[in-house]
Amino acid sequence: MEPGYYRFPTIHNDSVVFVCEGDLWSVSASGGIARRLTSNPGEVSTPAFSPDGTLLAFAGRDEGTPEVYVMPAEGGPSRRLTFLGANSAVVGWSRDGEQIIFSSNAAQPFQRVHQLYTIDWRGGEPQPLPTGPAMSASFGPDGAIVIARNTTDLARWKRYRGGLAGQIWIDLEGDGDWRPLQTAGNVALPQWVGERIYFIADYQGVGNLYSCRPNGGDLRRHTHHTAYYVRHISTDGARIVYHAGADLFVFDP
Repeated sequence: MEPGYYRFPTIHNDSVVFVCEGDLWSVSASGGIARRLTSNPGEVSTPAFSPDGTLLAFAGRDEGTPEVYVMPAEGGPSRRLTFLGANSAVVGWSRDGEQIIFSSNAAQPFQRVHQLYTIDWRGGEPQPLPTGPAMSASFGPDGAIVIARNTTDLARWKRYRGGLAGQIWIDLEGDGDWRPLQTAGNVALPQWVGERIYFIADYQGVGNLYSCRPNGGDLRRHTHHTAYYVRHISTDGARIVYHAGADLFVFDP
């Protein structure tokens, strides 16, 4: 059997869902034989488990541009939720599991500018989040939220140091008081796990997994890949899953 190229993993407890050959697959976090979940006419990407693990949101291209879909996590028919005609990507879920969070460049003056939206998994109209331009978001305790701007994948623009380098912004109280989280170099996809914020950075050469405290202090490096970038990290609040090269990895803090 030929190995696949595994991307966009998401994790919930012992289940990992990832993208391969344009469809969603499910496998145990400890490895094993993967089970195919979709056979869609268009390519899928950015799956995200709901907090209770019963639903999967993802971006699908069945009818052109990537739109938001939802389906049972165990498999079954998917349902399209958005009709924006723009580039959209699923970011995650609200804490209560009622809202899917996604980014989209709909109604933006430039293709690179993305705004975060929420949409009820049962359907309805997307509602913008008051974060300003953002590509991803992750929730901390007591209403805190951390977002990333400019990029989600450093491997597409390795060791970039210009004005469009990734930025992390944090709102510690959930009251709209945003401030930049000072980190080194280009950064992407902050994920709040416990008392630390994990993210991808490539200021030491190859993109790897780092973390810091919410005040930006105590920077630590956690992975040491030398050939391929860490890409598309995701968390269930306990463990982090990502891909590097063609393989999936699970990191337990």
